[in-house]
Amino acid sequence: MSAENFLSYRYLFSKTNYNLVSIISKFSILVLLIAYFSFFTILSVFSGLEEYSLSFSKSFDPDIKLEPKEGLFLDYTKKTDSILTNNEMVISFGKIVKGNVVVKYDEKTEYAEILGVDEAFRKVITIDSITEVGRFPALTKNEAITSYDLASGLDLVLYNTAGIFNVLSLNTDYPEASFNPIKNSIPLISTGVFKSRNDLNKNSIITSSKIVQNLYGLSETQFSEIIIKTDSEVKLVNSLKKELGLYKIKSHRELNDTLFKIMNSEKIVVSLIMILIVIVSTFNVVASTVMLIVEKEKDIKTLKSIGMTKKSIKLLFFKNNFLINMIGGVVGISLSFVVICLQIYFSFFKIPGLDTAYPVAIDLTNLLIVLGTLIFVSIFSGLISSLVVKKLDS
Repeated sequence: MSAENFLSYRYLFSKTNYNLVSIISKFSILVLLIAYFSFFTILSVFSGLEEYSLSFSKSFDPDIKLEPKEGLFLDYTKKTDSILTNNEMVISFGKIVKGNVVVKYDEKTEYAEILGVDEAFRKVITIDSITEVGRFPALTKNEAITSYDLASGLDLVLYNTAGIFNVLSLNTDYPEASFNPIKNSIPLISTGVFKSRNDLNKNSIITSSKIVQNLYGLSETQFSEIIIKTDSEVKLVNSLKKELGLYKIKSHRELNDTLFKIMNSEKIVVSLIMILIVIVSTFNVVASTVMLIVEKEKDIKTLKSIGMTKKSIKLLFFKNNFLINMIGGVVGISLSFVVICLQIYFSFFKIPGLDTAYPVAIDLTNLLIVLGTLIFVSIFSGLISSLVVKKLDS
């Protein structure tokens, strides 16, 4: 072991002549421990909230969505069916017809969006996870499930003929429906209520695609969109863009682009704030190292007299400062890692008002950000401290 390494360890762990220097050094480690613990924990909470928000968005948004490039609906051809059926990356896919309707029940009227779905809908969209009351409708009958806001606004009755409501198409974009008064109005019975995600689906009805096709006078091959479930989102999007160029193809990230931008912006801001807090905390380490240098001024002269170079002495105190930073950082990150793992497996902390574990997630990117900050700040702090030795020489 070199002399500077030995002395840097000795100055770190041995008592100094002035007890205040030892207290400040230990306090510096504690402050850094708290700072890095908070840094990694907060980033992990943000990652958990991001995963939670995106999993919740999948109650309405699929992994991939195919839409018509022009017009309101697309023709579902045999070629499209063959491509989607034979693609190994496609786990399941469903077809949707949607439009705007007027809903009448007793003397109450509401405007809503109606979604006509097929049997594969529940394999792609996790609608059951947000169904609060009742069940998903039988698509072979005139049944429907409605959003909570719509059911509340109309005072709908479930599972009862008294709860039959009428949906009327007044959409001028589907002119065929305007000339067929029988198809223009369809009675539905509500079998359940689901929780709305936001104002976009505040008033929504989900029923059979055939019912909605009849409502708008569409053929059996006409749909508004195709939804796909997959484990290879990026690869499948690139593949489908080559094979199904006639469609507008969007990934789950593109469907939630605003959400991603907001969460990334918040994460960047919080990361910058935490980095600033870490830098401020490091000044305690600089202060303790400066006090140590001043205290060891006689020792420094002795070391010079026995042949130690100025570079070696500067390196000695640089390593001492670096060690203090690394001990505080590594211990803080390790404790944070343990707490996050305990939260993931045992759910000690709950969201206030809900019996739901506070979401956290261990992300390699977060770890690299914190470790990168630790290394950079440690080197920067060590360089500042070593400059004090140069000042003593002058």
